[in-house]
Amino acid sequence: MGDKKNVAVVPEKIRREIETLLCDRFDLPGDFQSENVEGNFFGVRGLLKARELTYLAYLLEIHYGIRFDMEEYNDQRFYSLSGLSEIVSELVAGSSG
Repeated sequence: MGDKKNVAVVPEKIRREIETLLCDRFDLPGDFQSENVEGNFFGVRGLLKARELTYLAYLLEIHYGIRFDMEEYNDQRFYSLSGLSEIVSELVAGSSG
């Protein structure tokens, strides 16, 4: 039972760290609120351009010591904050296991 709670906490921690990277490194709209941006990074609000998303992926690889491959880039979760947090969490868990 403790494992399930721990798994939920890790993606939330990673989600906050990714949100901080977004706010610190990218020119986001002034009214940016992460809880309202659960859609695709390229969605209606156009949060990131392809080049910026590539840079975000690079920053995450460096920060977490992970490596994205085509499987992750093709995963629809890669293109939202919550989904990307899940993928990063899975890669971190896989690299430490």
